[in-house]
Amino acid sequence: MEVCHKLCNTLNNRQKACCRQMMSKTEPLNTASATLMERLLSKRQIRVHKRWAIIQLNLWLQHGWVTAQGEGVYQLTAEGEQYFRQHLVAHGDSSLESLLHQLDIQLPEKCNSRILSFLLNQDRRISEEQMREHEITLHRDSYLLLRCNLPCSIFMQSGELIDVSTLFSVWGEVVIPERVIPDIKKILWKNTPPRHVITVDNRDAFVSMMLPPDTLLLHAPLKDTMMAEHLLRALTDDIHWSQFADLSPDSLRKSAEFAERLQRPLSLYLPENWPDYLRLLGRALEPDEKWPVSTLSRKQQINLQFLIENQRKIPQQVMVYAKKWVHEL
Repeated sequence: MEVCHKLCNTLNNRQKACCRQMMSKTEPLNTASATLMERLLSKRQIRVHKRWAIIQLNLWLQHGWVTAQGEGVYQLTAEGEQYFRQHLVAHGDSSLESLLHQLDIQLPEKCNSRILSFLLNQDRRISEEQMREHEITLHRDSYLLLRCNLPCSIFMQSGELIDVSTLFSVWGEVVIPERVIPDIKKILWKNTPPRHVITVDNRDAFVSMMLPPDTLLLHAPLKDTMMAEHLLRALTDDIHWSQFADLSPDSLRKSAEFAERLQRPLSLYLPENWPDYLRLLGRALEPDEKWPVSTLSRKQQINLQFLIENQRKIPQQVMVYAKKWVHEL
């Protein structure tokens, strides 16, 4: 990490300006940068050794499009995926028009981003102007998962009222497609609303952990919380929100950013005896991992002091079967 930062810091203002210009939508896309983008989109996580690639990735790191994992490894973020896909398709030719005409097809208003990438076949490009002309909105078609023990209905922007109580009681969870999320106006509770809403980072932890009484559980991977954020805004502010994720520097940092976007205080949902998990199943921090103490409240710093001082972390999966939990952290 120190090598990466030193290389990035050696760039003078002129070099940085050139790199930013390279990313401009009005300039031709550098072939090497395009290849780097495509590697990230394909692999999600890559390791680089060349100086120019490290410099480029550290510039993208500043924009939040990638995260540094150490040892020259970089991870693509949800924001980076969206930007790179749009940036790549915005720098091509207009051959898509010819393709659509020859196949006698018309793209739908809501188009799956991977389906579109197959149509483009890496040899064709679609500009942002063409996307506007076709009124195309790209979707990854992910799903939002919910668990709840209270009867409720989902009120849509169209005025439809969808009763999901039976699905909760019979199947244990409800799956909402990404394309439907923006159309959700609010959740109506038949009796009393839940006291707590808990967002869970890991899918396995989400399905395995005990569902507390009077609680709504949401599967919200920290790499992409957009769908969960929309649904949480459909809830009233008097429903207390907590986050369950790895007890690690990276997860705490992302959870704090999540809380900031929600404009809610960060509350961590943890086993009452989490220090026992730290002692028995805790893992040592990597050399480049540091606790983001500045993002924690004074109370959280005090409560997590044992964890911070011991420079260890706890994966969320090992805590899911705990019997007693707390929201106070």
